[in-house]
Amino acid sequence: MKKAQHIKIFSHNDLDGFGAPLLLEAVQPDLFGNVEFDLTTCSAGRIDAELSWWFRQPDIARYSDVYIMDMTPDSDYSFEKLDEHFANHWLIFDHHESEQEQRDQHPANSITPPQTYKNPSATSLVWYWITQNVNFANLPSQRQHDLAQIVELIRAYDTWDWQNDPTMDVATKKAADELNQLFWFYPLNKSEQFVRAVLTESWQSFRARNALLIDTLNDRRHRYLEKHLRSTETFTLGENSFGIVYASDYKSEIAHELLQRNDVDAALVIDGHSVSLRSNGRLDVAKFAAQYFNGGGHADSAGGTLELDPLVAGEQAVIAALQTKVQVAEKMAKESSDNSLGDSIDPEMAAKLANLFK
Repeated sequence: MKKAQHIKIFSHNDLDGFGAPLLLEAVQPDLFGNVEFDLTTCSAGRIDAELSWWFRQPDIARYSDVYIMDMTPDSDYSFEKLDEHFANHWLIFDHHESEQEQRDQHPANSITPPQTYKNPSATSLVWYWITQNVNFANLPSQRQHDLAQIVELIRAYDTWDWQNDPTMDVATKKAADELNQLFWFYPLNKSEQFVRAVLTESWQSFRARNALLIDTLNDRRHRYLEKHLRSTETFTLGENSFGIVYASDYKSEIAHELLQRNDVDAALVIDGHSVSLRSNGRLDVAKFAAQYFNGGGHADSAGGTLELDPLVAGEQAVIAALQTKVQVAEKMAKESSDNSLGDSIDPEMAAKLANLFK
């Protein structure tokens, strides 16, 4: 029996980040029969730290290849170690403009589709690469069709084409939105299981089995957006205007709706130490995020991190305000008790008492 080939995959932990590596797993029986994939997912900005730790592991020699998806390393050390351990056996499947410069330095290791290819996501880059495989014809035609549709839904949402592409049909836009909603409904430790389940069948059959949940999520989202958008604040910074709101769920949807309702250049959605940015095209939020939030992404969609936690800062402000009120109240009470009895007696009565008691 031929020895299995082990391929290590690092990827982001959003829908596109899971879709890309699990798409490889979905076609593995037909295209990569002797390959075993080992997946590690991480949040944005963590790829270099994950790679640095992994390079020091004693079992690294068991892997023949490394694939990095929906992220690009920023550290020269990462690229040096990739070349040292894997020579020409490492690939990057990423589409974020903010890391294009790093990928341009390693063109042989970066999957790039033709110029005529649609605005790509990591999942669609993997699909493009799969279609170039000599064994692609082994994949049944109906299976090709079903997977291609799911790839397009992931791509449409991740690139925000489901909102920005006027040529996209309404059914695709609606399905892309529904798939993303379902993905975020489940906790992160169930994300891999969810995406794997989606990729085992057609979108139509999967949606039919989840119709009630989708309707419930649509209603919940509508109420959530209306509640949180009431607290939107707008401000200007230099020549640009911004809208900002605090929300932990539906960040992309809230940002998009904020832009629709306010005449601002960009929307900032804050959640803990993270910030999600969306633009209407008047500001490159990828550059803005890289400059001010140690982040990156696309010109119209980006993310980054905050040095402070606004929720904690708000709690501290409430505590400080309450302490001030208590201090003022205590001071006023003390001043009131220090007043002498004579201060509160009628002047004529006070004079009589003074004369009586000398």
